[in-house]
Amino acid sequence: MKKPYVLLLFFLLLNSFHSNAQVIYVDQQLKTDCTGNYSISNRDCSGFDGDAYKTLESAAKVATAGTQVLIRGGVFNKQFSPQNSGEENKYITFENFGDEVVQFTGDSLAPALWIDQKDYIIIKGLKFLDCPQFMSIKSSSHITVENCYFENSTLFESCQLKTMGDYFVFRNNIVKNGTDLLSIQGGSFHLVEGNTFHTASHTCLVFMGVHNSAIRNNILINPIQKLLEIFATRDREWSDPYRKSEHILIENNLFGPNSQRDGLYKGKTAPASWGTQFAGVKCIMRNNIFAGCDGGMDFCGYGRVGGDGDSPEAVFNFSNRTYNNTVYSNGERGRYGSGPGVVMSHNPYSEQYDNIFMNNIFYANRIFKDAHTQRDVPSVQIAYSSSANPSETRFYNNNVTPQSDKNEVVVWMKKKNMGYTLDAFEQAYPDYNRNNIQGNPRFIAKQPNVKKLERSEYGLTKDSPCVDAGAFLTYAIGADQNNVLKVGDPYFFSDGFNIVEGDMIRVGAEEAQVLSIDYDTGYLILNKKIQWKDKAPVSLIYKGNAPDIGAVESY
Repeated sequence: MKKPYVLLLFFLLLNSFHSNAQVIYVDQQLKTDCTGNYSISNRDCSGFDGDAYKTLESAAKVATAGTQVLIRGGVFNKQFSPQNSGEENKYITFENFGDEVVQFTGDSLAPALWIDQKDYIIIKGLKFLDCPQFMSIKSSSHITVENCYFENSTLFESCQLKTMGDYFVFRNNIVKNGTDLLSIQGGSFHLVEGNTFHTASHTCLVFMGVHNSAIRNNILINPIQKLLEIFATRDREWSDPYRKSEHILIENNLFGPNSQRDGLYKGKTAPASWGTQFAGVKCIMRNNIFAGCDGGMDFCGYGRVGGDGDSPEAVFNFSNRTYNNTVYSNGERGRYGSGPGVVMSHNPYSEQYDNIFMNNIFYANRIFKDAHTQRDVPSVQIAYSSSANPSETRFYNNNVTPQSDKNEVVVWMKKKNMGYTLDAFEQAYPDYNRNNIQGNPRFIAKQPNVKKLERSEYGLTKDSPCVDAGAFLTYAIGADQNNVLKVGDPYFFSDGFNIVEGDMIRVGAEEAQVLSIDYDTGYLILNKKIQWKDKAPVSLIYKGNAPDIGAVESY
């Protein structure tokens, strides 16, 4: 007796779903639009598969909140521009039909995809090839671009996002051969995840004035110049009060190599290619691998507040936490200089202080004749520009080792025009540098392949000096049994900004997940009650007796 009611409920739910998620089609093979009688199999107006439109422009005009636009395979040579916004939980989706190839190409597509002041839109599974500019998005929020392919663009900023709103997601895309492959200016709660960026005439990925966002699980390769830039907004491009880049989580990315540049410059020296040129505030950089670049990390500072030109794009660089990265075999002869594992390269006008490097591997990096030293110092792992001071940056519990594995100069101070061994550096500046070690880290791969990075090669062998050798990130303040934990330094942790999962942490012997963080007070809200003692060590979860040093936690 209950079956008729069950069936009725099923059909009511089904009809409700379809009313909120209308499906329409775009098929360039049609002779005319189909009103309710499109045939998917015949690709004409002889069926019962709903509405279909001959042009993408026509479909974009009628697509409203909740509409899924399925685009049949073909080549499109007109600009694509969504005309309407979706709504929360009712996105407008434009995607390829099945496994059919939908390709945008043509010299007039500058950009091929144009979104201006629209919200709640998904772009999925499309291909952009040989376009002057792939896409331009302006003043829009809740935009997702995923599973797309982009190759060959010539105009500045291949994928350009200006004066952005919030919640831009760029996931599982491939972007190749352009200028700045993806450049995002402004906004919060952005997620750039699972993408491959390859070959940019300037930089693979740029964040300017972005807040509370994540860059994770990407592969960045650039044989020409830089891989990642983090900056504030620029006076010349931002009319509002400038925005610093704050609270950006940069994790589990592969940076490098640039070793495929052979032959690109026909005998000329190639430009320098840094893994990251960084000027952010209260950011986290962890579990990344930098290998085979001209330099690993450049914590830079240039321009000045109120100045001309690019000011103040790289003035602010403080309270960042850089930990558990592996920076290996960087340093090649670049036209603009080459760098070691990390360099602090700011001018006198920069705000650069309270930056902590902990549990990182800086191994087998090198400096060749450049602006930092004016000489070859192939053993150097850490360098300071003339304006940099060791008091601004702290190095705790890192492995800092030259390729020779000998007691050589590993730190260079340009203002003194001299280098330090690790012991000498810690003795000269004991308040800012301590418990760093030396020794071949003993990766799983004896000599990891820097021409094709594989994370597994950077795991540690059982006899590695880096296993269980890392420091705990911070400590608990006060004993308690609660789900509210106060820590000495909250900047090491992320709650995920409601775009990714919060950190899994270990407090003493207990584990919990971070749901939210008050950085001003140092309180972490956890997903459950746990018990801890005063000064209990706090870190991300780890294996063994203590965290490892380096990007890959082993055993």
